[in-house]
Amino acid sequence: MKKEIFAATLAMGLVTAPMAFADTAKGEALFNDKGAAKCPVCHAFGKKVVGPDLNGVGKLHTKPWIVKWLTDTQGTWTANDPETADLKKRQNKETKPKPAHMTPKLTEAQAGDIADFLMTK
Repeated sequence: MKKEIFAATLAMGLVTAPMAFADTAKGEALFNDKGAAKCPVCHAFGKKVVGPDLNGVGKLHTKPWIVKWLTDTQGTWTANDPETADLKKRQNKETKPKPAHMTPKLTEAQAGDIADFLMTK
């Protein structure tokens, strides 16, 4: 019985695995599209460009926070929740009234896809 449950669980995982990465792949494409989100104009992984290095961002922030940041940067900055307060401290921007980050014109779904991609970094 245990073998059958294991086999069924494994089979379901193999069938659904491509779906788990669909949003991540979309998010990577959006992130790298210099015409849509324009992320690579200011950000990279492993080095600072104009904006901060995004390497490890998935360990520093939650997906809901990243979506909120991408769709309402100023509102997120002003709300000053614990994740935002930590960001301000790490970037030495605790007294700044607004972030330098420009909010890209993204739908919430697109922001979610980019967040899925960033969570893998």
